[in-house]
Amino acid sequence: MKAFRAVITADMVNYTQFSRDEATSWLEEMLAILHQNPVFKWALKPEIYRGDSFQAVLKNVEESMRVAILARACIRKHAPNADMRIAIGIGKTEQLTDRPGTSDGEAFRLSGHLADKIRQQKARIGIALANPSEPLSATLNLLETVIEDWTLAQSQVVEAMLQGKNITQIAEMLSISQPAVSQRVIASKWWAIESFLANFPKQLSLYTKR
Repeated sequence: MKAFRAVITADMVNYTQFSRDEATSWLEEMLAILHQNPVFKWALKPEIYRGDSFQAVLKNVEESMRVAILARACIRKHAPNADMRIAIGIGKTEQLTDRPGTSDGEAFRLSGHLADKIRQQKARIGIALANPSEPLSATLNLLETVIEDWTLAQSQVVEAMLQGKNITQIAEMLSISQPAVSQRVIASKWWAIESFLANFPKQLSLYTKR
């Protein structure tokens, strides 16, 4: 998988329902979190374009799903109908410049094609690979049933958990009790998210062998 990159193309759901200042602030905060996370190795860091979207290129493709779930948690914590659609294309990036918009390659085309059709899909995280990956897509449909039920408070806790914070740190950050944090963690079905992310690299490797 060393030759592969993950191109992430995402746009904000219901963007026009929020003020431009609100949406821009939320997106900029999310991008700052993605930029600063040491787990993510960026070939090209996330960059806003068209006001409501961002694109990025990730070197460590195994972490692409963590990026997607974290991005959604960051946005979903702000309003009940705020969310992101995220199209992940995994493949080669034959022409990589200093900007996603001027780069090209297999992964860009896969991500772009998926971004065009993801609005017709129920799952708001999609993945496109050169090899057929229907079982992986089916898993993402199940993942969607977990994420779509997150409340604002649960999204906030999941965002913190994905950044490596523990119960004590989250309680201090949110000024709530540790039992209250634990309840939100349980209600968000964090155990399922954690298990999915731990096994995602193994699932992905089944479709990236050439």
